[in-house]
Amino acid sequence: MEIADADQTAPALILRDTVCSFGELKSLAEHCAAELFIRGIVKGDVVALQLPKRRITYALLLGCLKLGVPYVFIDPKNPAERSLRILEQLRPKLLFSSSDTTNPFGAVVKLSDGTDYDWLGDATLPPAAAAQPITGTDPAYVMFTSGSTGEPKGAVIPHQGVLSLIAWAKEMLRASPNERFTSINPLHFDNSVFDVYCGLFNGAALVPIETSEVSNPASWVKMIRAGQASVMFAVPTLFLILDQLGLLTPQALPDLRVFQFGGEGYPIGKLREFYARFAGRARLINVYGPTETSCICSSIEIIPDILTAPDTEFPPLGAMHPDFTHVILDEEQRPVPLGEAGELWIGGPCVGLGYYANGQETAAKFRQDPRHDRYRSIFYRSGDRVREDEHARLWFHGRVDNQVKIRGHRIELEEIDLAVQSLAGVRRALAVVLDGSDGTEIAVAYVADRVIPSREITARCREMLPAYMCPAKIVQLDELPRNANGKVDRKAARAFIEQMA
Repeated sequence: MEIADADQTAPALILRDTVCSFGELKSLAEHCAAELFIRGIVKGDVVALQLPKRRITYALLLGCLKLGVPYVFIDPKNPAERSLRILEQLRPKLLFSSSDTTNPFGAVVKLSDGTDYDWLGDATLPPAAAAQPITGTDPAYVMFTSGSTGEPKGAVIPHQGVLSLIAWAKEMLRASPNERFTSINPLHFDNSVFDVYCGLFNGAALVPIETSEVSNPASWVKMIRAGQASVMFAVPTLFLILDQLGLLTPQALPDLRVFQFGGEGYPIGKLREFYARFAGRARLINVYGPTETSCICSSIEIIPDILTAPDTEFPPLGAMHPDFTHVILDEEQRPVPLGEAGELWIGGPCVGLGYYANGQETAAKFRQDPRHDRYRSIFYRSGDRVREDEHARLWFHGRVDNQVKIRGHRIELEEIDLAVQSLAGVRRALAVVLDGSDGTEIAVAYVADRVIPSREITARCREMLPAYMCPAKIVQLDELPRNANGKVDRKAARAFIEQMA
């Protein structure tokens, strides 16, 4: 709360029709913490938040942190069955919801328009609430991601992970109390961790934008501009959508001085255009970090030298941050030579504590360093294939689980994506694997600025790829399917193509 005390009148939340100061947010968060404590919520319990981006939502998050109570955000738009599966894993003592979701494991506080504060009393937090100190290894929050088994899994992230993230943002972004960060990422999505912690905990204001309620990107830009946001973090897909609509310009976004992107690769060709448009006006920063590594574990600022990479590359992921360690291993879990690709294993004090109430997935992904067994040294298996260059920069080479085998050949689907995207006019492409009449075959779905005959796509693939990697089926779409977090969805693209067959 030291940030709030430094200037209580400074804006903390730039909402559509109101501004909430740090002093007001601090007071509300303290009331939330007191009421949670009175209701029997103590350190180690879990509180679930299924709420839109309102003042009370951010106050509850801060109140949970004050008590040492890990919180978890659940998408208000979730199907009821998925929300229930998450609650079955968490068994939260308390659920705050704006919907009719039930909590079989504890109480529910339903907050609808006009009732955000009805549940709050006048109590203050008693000294007993702070009897147990909060340490760096205590969990701060649980963030759910999709699981390979079809069941969502909740990554448990420690306080020391977000403290490291806050410090990185202060140094890398030169974040200050004068900044205004967009809060455009859904709160149940990993990228929102950057918005909340790197913004509020560096004294900057947040400009919340609920993209699920307002689906028009032009309206998002209008809110960003009205809130005078200066730092924006989003997935590349969102920036590419703004670009397509002519909204990714200094005229449309005059106050932004930092564009940060991560979560998926940014096509180099489009990145060159982005950089040229904002050269001298704003910095572009590429970040990387699985949910299990406290949101961000490596980063790099885009400079002209990076943009000389061929169109078949994504920009580098940058060097690993100081609070992390890493090793790149082959299929036999042996270190690969410098410059060769392998699976990235990530260690250090900011790696997550495992998956909540999911020992099987934790054991599979959080592993002892295979190079020795002399003491406990846990690494997270990222599932990402990377190589490291002589400057300690990591370069992305696709997902381990997107590596397929066709007629004896190992293929990275991302390599096909990039080959198609290198063709003039193609905005985005996704390669998938289908069951064809002659066995397994590759198909590609893409979106473009012009009608492109399939023979052009085929010719480009033949120019850049061996024959066994060329797609047998090519489909041009108006828009690639995306998941709830705004990322392009390879599984949904495959299902769509199969339906067209």
